Amino acid sequence: MKYLGSLGIFAVVSLFSATVSAQSFNIDVGDNTILAPVPASTYVGAANQPGTWNACIHPYTTSLVDLSGSPTGVMTSSDVSSSFLYLPSALPTGDDRSLMIDIQTFGGSISQTVHWTFSGLQDGNYLVYTYAWAPENGGTMTTITVDNSTDAPQPVGGIWNGGPHVQNSTYSLHHVAVSGGALTLRGDNAPGSAGSINGFQLVFLGGAFNPFCFGDGSGTACPCGNAGISGRGCASSVSASGALLAGQGAPSLAADTLVLHGSDMPNSSALYFQGTAMTSGGAGAVFGDGLRCAGGTVVRLGTKTNASGASQYPVAGDASVSVKGAVTSPGTRTYQTWYRNAAAFCTPSTFNLSNGLEVTWMP
Repeated sequence: MKYLGSLGIFAVVSLFSATVSAQSFNIDVGDNTILAPVPASTYVGAANQPGTWNACIHPYTTSLVDLSGSPTGVMTSSDVSSSFLYLPSALPTGDDRSLMIDIQTFGGSISQTVHWTFSGLQDGNYLVYTYAWAPENGGTMTTITVDNSTDAPQPVGGIWNGGPHVQNSTYSLHHVAVSGGALTLRGDNAPGSAGSINGFQLVFLGGAFNPFCFGDGSGTACPCGNAGISGRGCASSVSASGALLAGQGAPSLAADTLVLHGSDMPNSSALYFQGTAMTSGGAGAVFGDGLRCAGGTVVRLGTKTNASGASQYPVAGDASVSVKGAVTSPGTRTYQTWYRNAAAFCTPSTFNLSNGLEVTWMP
């Protein structure tokens, strides 16, 4: 067996963001694209995801292309720029070999943490596969942690000769809801041995938050011609734009941090509620001074008092959205805010509603 290694300096790399539409990626980490070229686009890896593989070369600041090979605004960066090529005499072979023998290395005789950041991602739910197998030493372990994931840190390493990838031997798998366009993960080497990063596969599962049912004329018309602006509910006596319902945090059954934010409402009471369907296929139905968007089986989450026209559910002391809404399995739910608007404005009713918000729940 032979090995070739090169050790670069540590670098901190600036990140750049952009909004993009194609959000699943295959990434091969390593410098030697001759002895270890990127896998073919037919290579599916552990994620069973064919498509173009990005060559990510140190210092690892890379503009990614999507699975079709089209440029995107998504960027990678890492704070460790060391690279390593190991040439086993036999296994693994083919695309397994291309992906796994040329790596980012870190640590060694000292404990070290490497950070990777992906920026410019579309917010939503992802599966993150991190390849962290050490090709030169079957006993070397690297622990992978993904920020805001519902999955615990996972050690990766051991004996592997190619073929089907094995979780915790060649890769880790984390579920994560991306918010703010950025995803960050870390690798930690075992004391006395080098850590390894071979590559990544990011699988976009869909948007975590999908606003729908707007009082802007795109669906059912508001009852009194009181249209709001795009993305909001029908206009009220205090807001010509209409009330806005937005989501923040991770809608995860294992670690629910979802918060529903309502704004542009009167300083009155606001009921946050959950449904299992979109009313009228997402177009909404006239209800009071606004549109009823969240339908099906309805659960009242909680009533709040608006301050400066805004409120949220949950607040300290409240049950999480998944607990209060009895969400026990992955899937979608719809949400809306129903608020009191007693001023003489539109219909004889004294209430109005925000836009609807569809939320995709992860395990």
